[in-house]
Amino acid sequence: MDEKIDLDAKIAILLKQVCFLRLTSEEIETLAGLLKEQKFAAGQTLVTEGELVDSIYLIVKGTAQVQHISLKNGVRTTQTVATLNPGEAIGLNETGFYSLTGLRTATVIAGTDMLVLRLSVAAFHGFALAFSHVNEVMRSNQGLQDSSDVNNS
Repeated sequence: MDEKIDLDAKIAILLKQVCFLRLTSEEIETLAGLLKEQKFAAGQTLVTEGELVDSIYLIVKGTAQVQHISLKNGVRTTQTVATLNPGEAIGLNETGFYSLTGLRTATVIAGTDMLVLRLSVAAFHGFALAFSHVNEVMRSNQGLQDSSDVNNS
């Protein structure tokens, strides 16, 4: 039951991400070619808070729980702060990559069996070097965030 996601489906999920909407058709198609399918079983951890951001994930099927884990008086507490659904991303927001520090801001656990598209940060940087327009778009997206009152805690 290996699922293969075709190029058109990859393009469609990229176009659901606001930060990529101003890319050209050629850029979107090239970026779609860099996405790799990955499966996660229910309960499996996709990313862990505090780890280095090495990739972003676009959810094709399944749901994920975004959690913050903290220690209070020596007791570990886990708080679910969001549920992510198909079409949503892990590690991206409207302006681009979510983490400004390069570290994961939450732990994400598969709530159900999941199929995601993974984009490594290294592959994205290579892509951005090949297409100078991408850097312009991402910088202007960041400018939109800087000039708004959005709080990305």
